[in-house]
Amino acid sequence: MKRFGTTLLVVLFSIAATNAAAAPNQQQPRPEIFTDLLQCRTITDNSERLACFDRQVGAIDAAAQRDEVVVLDKSELAKTRKTLFGFSFPKLPFLGGDEVDDRGEAKVDGVDQIEAVIASVRSLGYGKWQIGLDDGAVWATTEALTARDPKVGQKIELKRAAMGSFMGKVEGGRAVRMKRVS
Repeated sequence: MKRFGTTLLVVLFSIAATNAAAAPNQQQPRPEIFTDLLQCRTITDNSERLACFDRQVGAIDAAAQRDEVVVLDKSELAKTRKTLFGFSFPKLPFLGGDEVDDRGEAKVDGVDQIEAVIASVRSLGYGKWQIGLDDGAVWATTEALTARDPKVGQKIELKRAAMGSFMGKVEGGRAVRMKRVS
């Protein structure tokens, strides 16, 4: 079992309502299920403290089985951040949604570019392409690729650009504007 210190506990009770309304730089209150667990540490009697921990861990486990609580370690959180690259979403503190880059645009915990392998391609006509990545993300060019057509297995680099846009560069080609479609 991983130690609590190295595991991030993310509680998803009502994220949209709670986090969208929260003021910037204001620490979010901890969920009751988590604070109840922490309260067990204050009990001095060993048997009562153990009973409290058992009860609260059972409550967290039951909430996790009902998909009310999600536990992610740092590596899983980093993967989640990468898969969300290119989407707009409300500021979510556990994803680093309060951070901005040097242009003042929101970014997700330092993720301002990704590299991936092309898993699928589909011509949209007029030199534009829909490109599926190996992680399941789908992007589309918003301007024509003129040099050569993208191919499955090639690497693609996607970067955050000005005013919320993104630039994509298939290996050996020039960068073109792209948008995340799914």
